[in-house]
Amino acid sequence: MSNEVKITILSENTSERDDLAAEYGLSMWIEAEGASILFDTGMAGAFAVNAEKLGIDLSKAVHLVLSHGHFDHTGGIPLALDHAPEVIVHLHPDATNPKYLFGGVGNSLPIGMPGPSLEAVKNKTSRCMFHTDVTRLSEHIFLTGPVPRRTAFEKIIEPFTLDAEGKVPDTVPDDQALWIETGEGLIVVLGCAHAGAVNTVEYIKEKSGLKRIRAIIGGMHLTGAGQETIELTAQAIGSWGAGLISPNHCTGDAACSYFRERFSGIYRQSASGTVFTFSA
Repeated sequence: MSNEVKITILSENTSERDDLAAEYGLSMWIEAEGASILFDTGMAGAFAVNAEKLGIDLSKAVHLVLSHGHFDHTGGIPLALDHAPEVIVHLHPDATNPKYLFGGVGNSLPIGMPGPSLEAVKNKTSRCMFHTDVTRLSEHIFLTGPVPRRTAFEKIIEPFTLDAEGKVPDTVPDDQALWIETGEGLIVVLGCAHAGAVNTVEYIKEKSGLKRIRAIIGGMHLTGAGQETIELTAQAIGSWGAGLISPNHCTGDAACSYFRERFSGIYRQSASGTVFTFSA
């Protein structure tokens, strides 16, 4: 068994290499404790195209973790299951609910799991695990399940609804993250952190009993957030003494720029093709 943790960004909004595709969304490949985990599948097929170019064999995936049910994280599910038909799929029960971005009557956009992905999950129900609490994937790898919303400043500002008429708000209870416990601290992997990046990390610290944050990688959903929210998030990151932060996807240019300047010593940009390697 390898004594390292390796995380590869398979697809993201941007790419660090000309030969790798970029698409709106996020997908990561995690290798740790002798197992391979596909974390989200992006919007479509970029993750699979890039995996081949990066020499990653998707058929070796043991777990497929879905951070939540939005299209930009679940659109590639059918392709993922084609590559790894025996993979165990991990998701919250609400991840398959219809989801909309309300734009007024007759103008709502469906943003939930696309039809082919829903069908693929339905056909693989026997391989699905629906989580409503913390779940252990291996000795040192865990999923948060639903994250309690405790901060006053982390709020869902988009008009997310469960119906096209805009009558039922969607608080995205299906949002979850993954963490890996290492000798040098916690590695936190975020999909979109709709529950709030600070809420998520604090919950992981509480549930793991560990305080040291080695790395935070993924979407922090600060696009459109006010400066105060960005600064309060940064304040929390600073208090954790994080060893590395690499926000991407839905974090937004303003937040990324602020974090890059404030945390210049630990900030690392991540895009399609970025690889992080840690000793376990």
